[in-house]
Amino acid sequence: MYLIIFVHELGHIVMAIIFKFKIKKINIYPFGGYTIFEDNINASFICSFMLFLGGILFQTIFFIIAKNTINNSSYLYRLIENYNASILLFNMIPIVPLDGAKIINILFDKIFPFKMSHLFTIYTSYIVILIIIMFEYKNFNLLLMIIMLLVILIKEHKNHRYIFNAFLIERYINVIKFKNVNFINNLNFKNMKKYSNNVFIKNNKYISEKEALYNKFN
Repeated sequence: MYLIIFVHELGHIVMAIIFKFKIKKINIYPFGGYTIFEDNINASFICSFMLFLGGILFQTIFFIIAKNTINNSSYLYRLIENYNASILLFNMIPIVPLDGAKIINILFDKIFPFKMSHLFTIYTSYIVILIIIMFEYKNFNLLLMIIMLLVILIKEHKNHRYIFNAFLIERYINVIKFKNVNFINNLNFKNMKKYSNNVFIKNNKYISEKEALYNKFN
């Protein structure tokens, strides 16, 4: 099980190296791993998606190798097959900080402003946790895992304002350009989208994202 978890996290690490994300910390739990990266909130859609797809990709490659090198009727193969499927499916549950939540957050960011997208991901996680507790309350091991995830989720929720401010500060400090343009009435920063160049409109005047953020932080 820990070998499969290691392979999964290795996928994230390799993608982080390729797309130049800095790795802050790697946590290993009985049900999976959790790699924390230095702030790079405004990475492109492709970079963000590939970063979190890396774990699934490496885990799939590992299983294909096992399938072609180990006797398919052996106990070891059945063990790998069961653990691989369990860890893969568990990681795809949309609960922060699992990969499933990260992927839906990336998709939300394509549609909604960053602040709203982050809150939607948090609320989705709460709803999924509630559903699991309602239907799997007799599964003691699963409930323990869910409690651990709930602790991380609550911490993420408490840090929402900090994460939003980090998003704004990154946009202010770094040169970030996207093809899409998002027009925002007045200086309403909460309507800023992650994968767009944001342009503010105030008193019939267009204000660039950089200028608006400069005025905010200075």
